[in-house]
Amino acid sequence: MIPAFHLLGAVAAWAGLFYKCRALRRNPGDRALLALCAVFALSGLSFFVSLPPVWVLVDRLAGVPNIAALLAQSCVVALIVGQQTVLTHWARPPETARRLVRWQLAFCATAIAALVVLFCLLTPARQRPKDFTLYYVHDPYYIAYLSVYIGIYLAGEINVVRACSGYARVAGRTWLRRGLLVTAAGAFLTLGYGAVRAGNILGIAFGFDLRAWETTAWVCGDVGSALTLVGWTLPGWGPRVAAAGRWVTAYRRHRRLYPLWSALHRAVPSIALAPARSALADRLAVRQLEFRLYRRVIEIRDGQLALRAHAAPETVTEALREGSRAGLSGDALSAHAEAVRIRAALTARAQGRTVPAEESGALDHCPAHPDLAAETAWLVRVAEAFR
Repeated sequence: MIPAFHLLGAVAAWAGLFYKCRALRRNPGDRALLALCAVFALSGLSFFVSLPPVWVLVDRLAGVPNIAALLAQSCVVALIVGQQTVLTHWARPPETARRLVRWQLAFCATAIAALVVLFCLLTPARQRPKDFTLYYVHDPYYIAYLSVYIGIYLAGEINVVRACSGYARVAGRTWLRRGLLVTAAGAFLTLGYGAVRAGNILGIAFGFDLRAWETTAWVCGDVGSALTLVGWTLPGWGPRVAAAGRWVTAYRRHRRLYPLWSALHRAVPSIALAPARSALADRLAVRQLEFRLYRRVIEIRDGQLALRAHAAPETVTEALREGSRAGLSGDALSAHAEAVRIRAALTARAQGRTVPAEESGALDHCPAHPDLAAETAWLVRVAEAFR
């Protein structure tokens, strides 16, 4: 299961890198965006190298057992610092940010150099692609190595949680706020990995064993990292996904209203703003759907009003009784009654029958709706009942 999570993380990271590189080409001078692209590249590389077959291949090419672990964890240290760089560029004036980033990069280089030195002191040097930490955790040099690595990891992710959740509270754009919250949630989940690794170190001193939590650690680390990557890109693609969702909803509602609209249009052609389309042409209409849906709702309402002179009150009363006996209530009952009223009024109009003005079928039984979306949803119910 763990290699599958590594692969998922690598795919998410490189997909994010591809997405952000397109933006970087348009804004090559954006230092925060450049740092974010580096975070995605390093994350993808760390996940990829952690896959057991790749781990073994890297070790064989380098001629050093477990060098893949050093490479993957150095990438993690670098991407943790890269995340701090992104946040620094967001939160500080350019001159201050550049000065702080230089210190952050110097710290990153020093930390990776310390990991390299401690790694070189490890013995015995047996290849362990699946349980590297558990195998070496009793080695004093590895305890120091893991302490440096996990200390940086936890401090960096805690700062991401703190900063992103704080920025989310003041973010003006909806999808920016959502992206920051997803990033904070992902970073918070990765703390589970850091906590288990810290427990591996403390277990040596206090005599407890967290081997049973190994799978939990990797799941928290991999899934949390993937969520963090999604959060960094969400403000860019989230609105497009939402727009696609709105398009699908509008198309479905537009189609579901067609039978009711068509029946009303045949009876009262003047309700249509544009000439009527065939059923096939209506099905293939995919542009300006929100406007088309708005017009369809208005035209159905106009058709209902045009039929008032043909709707007898007793028709609605009987429909309400019939619907109640069938177990309908609320909007479902109102929609059923309105569908029956429309059907009866269409028949009466075709036969030339009208009712006195004081008895015309008023729309008083139709529920009031706060906005167009609620009105549309209710008319869809009416259209389904009408069919």
